[in-house]
Amino acid sequence: MLTEFEARNLVPVLLLTLVGVGVCASVGYGLWRGWRGSRIVAVVLGVLVLLSGLNSLGSSNFGFLPIAYGSLVALLVLVPASARAWFRRS
Repeated sequence: MLTEFEARNLVPVLLLTLVGVGVCASVGYGLWRGWRGSRIVAVVLGVLVLLSGLNSLGSSNFGFLPIAYGSLVALLVLVPASARAWFRRS
């Protein structure tokens, strides 16, 4: 059973989780539809994850995972010719 203090702290955590899931779902849907704004958001999020991994590299054994993930997201949305053609204006 949760104490009153734990229950009060659970609400902001759940709201932030819900917002994060909503942003990820929105970006994913936008990438699927070929929206250029979602491409920009995906690249920015990839770079932020990459920087987060670089920041935790010295203190964590798993700092390479966010670096690899952030790099792959940014590169796969920017580099291939098929990705550039997918997000070209109609």
